[in-house]
Amino acid sequence: MGELASSNTPTSAKTSTPLASYYSTLQTYETEGPYHQNSSEVLYSLGLELQKGGQHGKALKALRRAMHINRVNGGLNSFSQAPMLRSIINSQKSMVRIEPITNSYNQLLRLHTATYGKHDPRLAPLLNELGVWHLDAYQFDESDTRIDHLTSAYSLIMSALQLSEANPSSSTREQIELLRSAALVNFHVSRHQGDQWASSTDSHYSLSADGFATTNPQRTGILSGASFRRGLVCHQRIIELTAANPGASQEEKIRAQTELADWYLLFNHRTKAMIQYQQVLTKIAASDQPDALHKQLFATPRLLPAVRMEQQQSAISGLFMTAKLDISDKGWGSKVDNIEEALLPGQSPVKRKNLRYKMLDAIKGARFRPQFVDNKPADVSNVTLTLPLIH
Repeated sequence: MGELASSNTPTSAKTSTPLASYYSTLQTYETEGPYHQNSSEVLYSLGLELQKGGQHGKALKALRRAMHINRVNGGLNSFSQAPMLRSIINSQKSMVRIEPITNSYNQLLRLHTATYGKHDPRLAPLLNELGVWHLDAYQFDESDTRIDHLTSAYSLIMSALQLSEANPSSSTREQIELLRSAALVNFHVSRHQGDQWASSTDSHYSLSADGFATTNPQRTGILSGASFRRGLVCHQRIIELTAANPGASQEEKIRAQTELADWYLLFNHRTKAMIQYQQVLTKIAASDQPDALHKQLFATPRLLPAVRMEQQQSAISGLFMTAKLDISDKGWGSKVDNIEEALLPGQSPVKRKNLRYKMLDAIKGARFRPQFVDNKPADVSNVTLTLPLIH
């Protein structure tokens, strides 16, 4: 702690009052010993404050020191480390450190399993979060075993869904979120190119391969062929759960039906997609808030799967890219231009040369939910797309 406190002690008026207070408190605790139990909490608060200013490198040092002191005082598997690990992940995401993020998530998973066991339904949200993270990591992995991210994602998300469905007190909204994730990973499996198929059981990325562990080159084709059906079942189940939920809003019910149409469109079943879209538009017109619902779902094109476009308004980390493009009435993008990073408050640009190509790859071959004008899909020019590459 001494090195952190002394090397970062404020020496100018530019240091904010909260930071100065944290550094001063740390110096006081240091005189009582390097592992004063209150130092961990102060270092954690310091890390959060540094994150607000975009100082993620310094934040990581403070947060790691906070965890170290916490382990010394509370034990290696002290669950009070969990918020610190989550903050570490936020800074690593802002700095686009793919492998460290994955390692931190696995460390967080180990804490949860040590606390609750591997079969506790409270693990479901984290298993889902880690699985969805692998879908972000997948696009940055250029190795021959990048498919391992998909097998791991599938295994983790399926495990989360099984835990949730087996829990009588599990909420309907949690199951719907997990079903959306299950459909999402099936979409990515369907788009994977290449014959390599890594064995997830040998990877530290997941709890198990859930039957996916094989090096059989035929496996990719088999899984890809099943992906449409599996995702379709997920979306149909989402509609059933939403319709049966007395607490579901009108918007939630209509969104569930819209996402089924999206699924058809993603797999080039355009006729079925348009029939489903028209059914949704009819229900919107008959609703008590037609203008608001139409604006939310159909006024502008949406890159599909739409679930990956959802952003937390309070996000302090992530990697967002923007681009201008034209989108046809059939949902295809073209004339992509003006690709650049969209920075969060206090965030520094990543400036990786390959980010432009990552954005192009994400748009190339992608499908958009078309804009509908007078209940008909329309061509749209010069659309601004904001895409989160890392959530």
